[in-house]
Amino acid sequence: MSPSHPPIVCCVDDGYVRPLSVLMESLAAIGQHAGLRLVVVHAGLTRASRDQLARHADRLDLDLLTHQVRAASEGPVSGWVSDAVYLRLEIGDALADRYDRILYLDADTLVLDDLRPLLLTPLEGAAVAAVRDPQNPVIGAGIALPGWADLDLPFGRDYFNSGVMLLDLPACAEQDLFTEARHFLADHPDQVVLWDQDALNVAAADRWKRLDRRWNTFALSPLAAAPDYRHIDAEPYSPLGMLLADEPGASILHFAGPAKPWKDDYPDSALKSVYQRFLRAVEKAESDGCW
Repeated sequence: MSPSHPPIVCCVDDGYVRPLSVLMESLAAIGQHAGLRLVVVHAGLTRASRDQLARHADRLDLDLLTHQVRAASEGPVSGWVSDAVYLRLEIGDALADRYDRILYLDADTLVLDDLRPLLLTPLEGAAVAAVRDPQNPVIGAGIALPGWADLDLPFGRDYFNSGVMLLDLPACAEQDLFTEARHFLADHPDQVVLWDQDALNVAAADRWKRLDRRWNTFALSPLAAAPDYRHIDAEPYSPLGMLLADEPGASILHFAGPAKPWKDDYPDSALKSVYQRFLRAVEKAESDGCW
């Protein structure tokens, strides 16, 4: 990749250094990462964590920059996330003076194909380009923004997943995307279920560019096999059969939700095997001292 390509940005705390290392392993395996910078935004990674990431970056020939910011925006935390989930809202202030455009990736993703077509996608004035959330595809169908009616949000408006976002940082500033998201968190903490993602969807309204689903394909097949898996609310807008058929063609595979493929209780499946292959490479490098 040319150095002119936008950087990839990830936001993590110490608990997600290992998954980020696995993401880096997948990115390097594509073989199209020359000249691409990875920027890690954090609010206080330990020296050990920063050294670990730097050693993996050197081993994989990845250009890595760590960028510390102030503590993340305040918001409710529940489920499997920590305060680090709100670090995404610091991206504008942290990086706007360095980059016009960035690609944000959650650390629980794998890159499985060349990212250049995504990085070169025209945003056509939009501040953010993203994929419609497969489990919360529209407002009112899923757990996102449960108080949508009281908030005067329109039922049926598309709702995006914030785990993969192509961001135009000057447009974000012009449209006050991150500021409006912070205001929503401060004013309506009781209406937040999916953390900064809910806030970003309110702030962006319907002014976001839709990306092809291959750029944020949820790893659903291991979970959908469970008898208690529920997709009924999203089914009319995002059929489960369609989503499962997307998985073999995923360019970015996203292990969203509480079930994570690096945990022992994650269902045995082809997708877990894909993840474990990269995880084993990371673990081997660490055990062999390949720094």
